[in-house]
Amino acid sequence: MTKVRHDRPTWAGRVPRHKIAELYKKEALGICEEVLIDDVGIGLLVRIEHIFRARKANSGLASCPLCQREIPHDFDPAFQLRCESCNWELTWTEYQKSFQGKHLIASGMTAFLKEYVKKYKVARSPQEKLILIDTLIHRYHWELEGGLTGPGARDLIAGKPNEVIDFLNQLSYGTSSSPEILATRQEWLDKVRKSRAQYADAVMERELKDEKKRQKAEEKNRRRTLKAKARQAGRAGRSNAEEVRDGT
Repeated sequence: MTKVRHDRPTWAGRVPRHKIAELYKKEALGICEEVLIDDVGIGLLVRIEHIFRARKANSGLASCPLCQREIPHDFDPAFQLRCESCNWELTWTEYQKSFQGKHLIASGMTAFLKEYVKKYKVARSPQEKLILIDTLIHRYHWELEGGLTGPGARDLIAGKPNEVIDFLNQLSYGTSSSPEILATRQEWLDKVRKSRAQYADAVMERELKDEKKRQKAEEKNRRRTLKAKARQAGRAGRSNAEEVRDGT
């Protein structure tokens, strides 16, 4: 009897920053490092494919980690995902744990990810591939909707959001950098400024709301205190009146 396998899915990690940094250093010097371009470009391609696979699983269609056959599930934590051809099974809760916390959802980046996959697969020249890489890693979540909630690269490049922004800001550029890449850099800097302005506005708006709530609460407490004092004064007045009547 064939032993049942319980392999947990493994997911492609984010591209290391040092590889991208090296790519831009070479490009700034006018050096075309085709192997490095393919290393980064294909790394992003595989990462995106895994993002879409994790999204599908999170929407009710998991994939067997051995043959990639899609298996529907009902989100019950105890639901047994099974692939008969691979003799594999795993509970949905264990499957879900395998991709949680790995930045594999990438909300607000769908159009950009699909565009990259479509164009990269048919790109021929190293320069064309480099421009596709450059364009993708300088996108923002919900950019098409004008939200600019965070750098899309945080799902593609290793590091925390602020680290990724600082990293992208510090990439090497030079006189040998292509016009397309220099133009994307300027667009990126504009988006960073706009995103920070939106964040500052949101913080200010939240602080104003909090201040209004605080003032409202203080006014409510003040009125409650005044009512309590009025009741105490009323009771004291009635007590004094009763004492006067008793004395007479």
